Amino acid sequence: MPITGSDFEKLIQPFFKDLFEKMGFLVIQVRKQDSGNQNGFDISISFLDDNDLEREFFIECKYYTTAQLNWADIFNKQMQLDSSNHKPAAFIALSPLRDLSNIDHNIQAKAIKGFKYPVDFWTPDKDIQKLFAINEEVYKKVYDKPKCDIVINKSSEIQRIKAIINNLIQKKDVLQFSDLIRIDETNKEPIEDSKLKTNLDEKLNSILKEDDENRIIYHRIRANYKVYIESLVDLNSELRTDILNWESNLRLKASRLTNNFNIDENYTPQKFFHDFFLEAEQEILTFYKDFELKGDKEKLLHGVVFELAAQCPLDWRKNG
Repeated sequence: MPITGSDFEKLIQPFFKDLFEKMGFLVIQVRKQDSGNQNGFDISISFLDDNDLEREFFIECKYYTTAQLNWADIFNKQMQLDSSNHKPAAFIALSPLRDLSNIDHNIQAKAIKGFKYPVDFWTPDKDIQKLFAINEEVYKKVYDKPKCDIVINKSSEIQRIKAIINNLIQKKDVLQFSDLIRIDETNKEPIEDSKLKTNLDEKLNSILKEDDENRIIYHRIRANYKVYIESLVDLNSELRTDILNWESNLRLKASRLTNNFNIDENYTPQKFFHDFFLEAEQEILTFYKDFELKGDKEKLLHGVVFELAAQCPLDWRKNG
């Protein structure tokens, strides 16, 4: 006998509790939303991840047997959840019988950046049948069949779902800090040619005495910046690209400013150092505003300036 949407939600509550426990997570609570509440979800599950951090996933259940499942309906649920007081680690639209139609991928991608939590669609085109086949009794009820008619390796399927869950957690962490630049102090050295340190020292010789304590500080600031950029390869490649593009634009400004040595015989490395920092300081304000960023402006500013000096476009030495 076919089940109803309400029946489906009642099945999902214990099914997900059992599933998350099989994945090795400590489940704190699985809660079904009260009828009539409009917070954008049907089921929520709170659990401790592999690092013992509490996470809460929100699941919108759509048990459509004949009607088309329109993306706009799911997007409206996302908006409701985002407007609530809940703090989602992820939102999952669960539809065992119908794929989503009319998806606006651009709006969805932009909204996720604003929500700061990932959204995933678990639908037939994502092999959702394999998920339910983990529990054959649930599968038979969901698909109204006398027996489970697909064969899976249950252990492998549980690990596949766990990989998806962990990927959503990782995306949540990236989104949470997607607009925050945090350059930590570290003893780690960047992976690079040692000549870059020599290049920076040659530039610093033009403005500092050999025993000036700032010399070590400037090298450390640059190293911290480079290590931070390296970390973004896996954590936030989009932010990394934006920073490197900004660095490239500053390289052009540095090249233009270097021409002052050719047109003004009184132009000094100290003056160049001062002028370029003023240029870069103005540019970083625009950069942060354009990309709605926050955090560690001075560390980023100094890191980029000294990195450009190490790369050579910043020529503080009169006549090269």
